[in-house]
Amino acid sequence: MSVDQFDIFLTEVKAGWLECRIVHNGSHYDLSVNSTFSEPLKDLFLCLCDVHTLDAPTDMQEDYRHIEFEWGGEGWLYYWTVTPKPDGMLDIAVEFKGKREVGGVEHPVWKIQSVVAWEDLSRQLFTQASEMLWMYGFSGYYDRWAKEFPVGQMMRLGHLLHDQSVDTNDLSRELGYLAETR
Repeated sequence: MSVDQFDIFLTEVKAGWLECRIVHNGSHYDLSVNSTFSEPLKDLFLCLCDVHTLDAPTDMQEDYRHIEFEWGGEGWLYYWTVTPKPDGMLDIAVEFKGKREVGGVEHPVWKIQSVVAWEDLSRQLFTQASEMLWMYGFSGYYDRWAKEFPVGQMMRLGHLLHDQSVDTNDLSRELGYLAETR
């Protein structure tokens, strides 16, 4: 199975905006997300925890998973859909649409479709989020984003990356996950 390049970089958080970049097969896509409409890191952490070890989509009526979400800006939306596949692989679609006027029709701008390994994407996100914490701290993140850093969801992902149960209660282990990124 062919794996695409899908790298995510959390480049800046400031004044309630998260700036990030996706590099997909050599092309760069910049995303600008407003905290008023979404909690992007929380979405990604929850999604990656929910799809861990799944090898096919689940029936959302029977077993809800956080696999579809949208990030908002001012007049634009990023739609994410993550579909689990066998052998720890994920189909990821990120679609960027904009509106030219309030309440107007959404116009497609770009769409990324990629196949990535769960572990690779999870490690990238965990490392990028850790670097953000090392740079700003929890209170600095709050000051810049106007929302709390989703540390509980991040640590659940850290447990999965370290083959631990998501409900592991061990602060020193969790601090160790962060220390590994230094």
